[in-house]
Amino acid sequence: MKPAKKKVTPMKSAPATQSRKTATGGSGKALQKGNHIDALLRLPFPLVNKIEPGIGFNIGGAKREFVLAGTDGNTWTYTEAATGLQVTVSLQVVGQVTVLSTLLENKGSAPVTGIEELEPLAVTLRNPQGAWRLIHAHGGTSEEHYPPLAYRTQEWNASCSQNSYYFSIGSHPEGRSSNLHLPFLIGLSSTAPDSEGFFCAMEWSGVWHNTFRKVDAERGALGVGVKMNGLTLAAGERLALPDVHLGFFTGGPDAGTNALRRYLYERVCPTYQGRPTLPRVSYDHWFGIDNGLNLGLMKQQAARAAELGVEVFVVDAAWFPGGFPEGVGNWNGVDRSKFPDGLEPLADYVRSLGMDFGLWFEVERAVAGTDIVREHPEWFIPTPCWTSKPSYHLNLALPEAQDYLIEMIGGWIQKLDIRWSRWDYNIDPMQAWKKIDPTLKIQVDYFAGLYRVLDTLMKKHPNWMIEGCASGGRRIDIGTMKRAHTYWFSDQTDLPKACRYMQARANRFLPGHLLNSSVAVGSNVRDEDFDDTAILSRMLGKLALDGWVTRWSPALTARMAAWVAVFKAIRHLLVQDFYQLLSQPQTVEDWDAVQFVSYAGDEAVVFAFAGARAGKMSLPLRGLQRNRQYRVTRMPTNKSQEVSGKALLETGLPVALQPDQGGLWRITKL
Repeated sequence: MKPAKKKVTPMKSAPATQSRKTATGGSGKALQKGNHIDALLRLPFPLVNKIEPGIGFNIGGAKREFVLAGTDGNTWTYTEAATGLQVTVSLQVVGQVTVLSTLLENKGSAPVTGIEELEPLAVTLRNPQGAWRLIHAHGGTSEEHYPPLAYRTQEWNASCSQNSYYFSIGSHPEGRSSNLHLPFLIGLSSTAPDSEGFFCAMEWSGVWHNTFRKVDAERGALGVGVKMNGLTLAAGERLALPDVHLGFFTGGPDAGTNALRRYLYERVCPTYQGRPTLPRVSYDHWFGIDNGLNLGLMKQQAARAAELGVEVFVVDAAWFPGGFPEGVGNWNGVDRSKFPDGLEPLADYVRSLGMDFGLWFEVERAVAGTDIVREHPEWFIPTPCWTSKPSYHLNLALPEAQDYLIEMIGGWIQKLDIRWSRWDYNIDPMQAWKKIDPTLKIQVDYFAGLYRVLDTLMKKHPNWMIEGCASGGRRIDIGTMKRAHTYWFSDQTDLPKACRYMQARANRFLPGHLLNSSVAVGSNVRDEDFDDTAILSRMLGKLALDGWVTRWSPALTARMAAWVAVFKAIRHLLVQDFYQLLSQPQTVEDWDAVQFVSYAGDEAVVFAFAGARAGKMSLPLRGLQRNRQYRVTRMPTNKSQEVSGKALLETGLPVALQPDQGGLWRITKL
């Protein structure tokens, strides 16, 4: 559905002075008072006193010189006299976050060529007394080892005493935004527990970079930009750069984590039916059944899914002729060998069980010989892919391709009353983009097209939820996040310890409802393969079940249904404050423990997982009210004890676990 309106406050600036002094270099100092960075510095935010006055953006590097031409109090216009290139920047304030919007326009009579640097945010920060700490994470990949690389948190430290330093994270060379790193950065100005800091991210699903480099003994330069190659703007051409979201906080790394999570949840993520989105329990057939689906089998799984407490039943790939992956692009009909009367009987049956019906799509890629490629070959670019038959990338910069998707997907939504879709994207786009436009400017129109399709469908079909997916979590960014109620955040579903590791690490940056992980059930399983820890390891974010859930015995089904009920009782906490209670595991022997706590501090849940060795420890908790009494319950039992907030904060929660065992403790106020 359409994202809820966010309360924003336009920036108010001091009037521009009459003289127009030159601001040299894309990231050089602005000599003109009253620009948008000056307005930013006047805000009562932490850390802004460390930002030096400057032009605030880097368009074209040091060879280009911009002057402030004027402001209306909400936007600031800069021009390059030699070319007529104009940069217009507007700022909006959302809590303690500023959103910078940047528009390039060639006002000259000749093309402006050779623009390499495109950084809508480029600022210098002064910090003579401490070391910078930059916290980031790897992207949403799918490793088969523990600990996995996916979502692994990394911290980079730089002291002004170092001779030089240079930090850089960015998108994967093949183009998907979070295939290498998550496009979010948390920065702190010192190692002090109450350190001030910032977080930043672009509203952009293409190729990007964040850099931080030493300027001199007291200063470092932050750059946030998109990657293009020798951009040309024709006379009169306009180009909107991605919005940059720049937030500020004080209180150290945990405060940075929770400021970012809360901003994303309350200001970026879409609501559902007018309310903030909570993680729903879903079933998806793919991991376990894959191409083997049919009406009878799906009805069996649906009956068991309802018994387990599932809220959304999703038919994944291979419902169309040709199966997956060879049939991707056959959107005109259903595979009648699997569903003789179409999908309507299954959708009706799912709804009769009290669940919503969902359906998978992957529309940005198609395989040779499929319906859409035959009907509209002019929309597609041959692109290397992992499939046995040639694959093509859809050019969503084309309005007619956008219109087709809106009509086609909208038709399926209406026909089947679809309430959920996994929007998949199993192809790297870089080769296709380069074939269309070697400068990569095509990205701007491509993502404008993608966003238009999703926005239009969400507005027309407000009961439809989107699960973003890109071979797992390889396209997680603010651009897609505004149009996703959750993400299938990794294709790793086999290893419980890897699933919980990824959810725990990703929670350092993202609210938990976005982190969908599944208990996948194959056709040849035993009850002994699934214990409490198996499902607990997928409950640190959004919980899902996959595959042959009918293979579980009645006893195991009842046990898993009890855990699903526990998840529903605690899921509202997964989108509130988060604390990592132990260091990030480095080996299979290391324990892992995290806590979610309400903003008010009146309830919490603690997840703890033993490594390869049994043990006991006390975990000092965070965010609770020191003077309140709490009931602590080991779930899913009803055994509880009364403990003071002071004891939980100082002495800690006592935890005893066997090797590779997990546990969940619910803490509620008395």
